Amino acid sequence: MATILVVDDEPCFREVVGDILTAEGHNILSAGNVEEAFSAIQRERPAVILTDQMMPDVDGLAFVQILRANPEWADIHVIVVSAKALHDDIDRALQAGANDYLVKPFSAGELRALLERVPQPAK
Repeated sequence: MATILVVDDEPCFREVVGDILTAEGHNILSAGNVEEAFSAIQRERPAVILTDQMMPDVDGLAFVQILRANPEWADIHVIVVSAKALHDDIDRALQAGANDYLVKPFSAGELRALLERVPQPAK
């Protein structure tokens, strides 16, 4: 299964999502902010990043733009997760370079379905 990095400033959110994804057989990395996320990416490159949009310091959209600007990380599948559900919010995330957008709150089934659509890397 995939290595997935969960980036969110709320520890409870990271734990719940981590539990869901671990039960599915994924390897989970966790970061409470963008600085921790970059450290995690350098240690173990994830196939997928779930990032909150609203975080202190660097927000999720700026994080996505930084990822897309780096050729080593530009192809990581990024899903922005946010309570912001307006079309403009979703459009901004996709324009920043996110591959998908997931509105909080969401079910475990919605998360699993979204991850099933992530393209698998070529072997």
